[in-house]
Amino acid sequence: MAERQVEVVAVHAGELRLRLLGSACDGCAGGCGGRCSLFATDDGGEYRMPAPEATRFVPGQHARLHLDDAGLRRAAWRGYGVAWMGLLLGAGLGAAAGLLWPAQADLLTLAGLLAGTFAAVRFSKRHLPEPRLTAAVPDVLPHRA
Repeated sequence: MAERQVEVVAVHAGELRLRLLGSACDGCAGGCGGRCSLFATDDGGEYRMPAPEATRFVPGQHARLHLDDAGLRRAAWRGYGVAWMGLLLGAGLGAAAGLLWPAQADLLTLAGLLAGTFAAVRFSKRHLPEPRLTAAVPDVLPHRA
């Protein structure tokens, strides 16, 4: 699971602006496998996301941004698997078109490969991973006598 502690900077028009706390490498004992760049910030150092409807956040509040392993696998499939399928399907369609025009078979296969890959990559970029934001629970609860 990829997690980051965040602080809510602002809430405006259904969008949250978050400041990432700590290091991207916190909690990565055996390597993160690229998770350190999962929550990329803008030029101002803020991470922006749609505000969750069920929970209200206020500026200054601490929270936890996380994406579970299943979400990471879905993101990897959408990013790499869909592009790979587009490459194969495009090349297959190009090769099939090459059967109709044998003199241009290699060129048609290459054109199909490129067209299928670019179409799949364009499609997959619309589906970026969507992390969840939960309110932070204090580490130490007050002792009751």
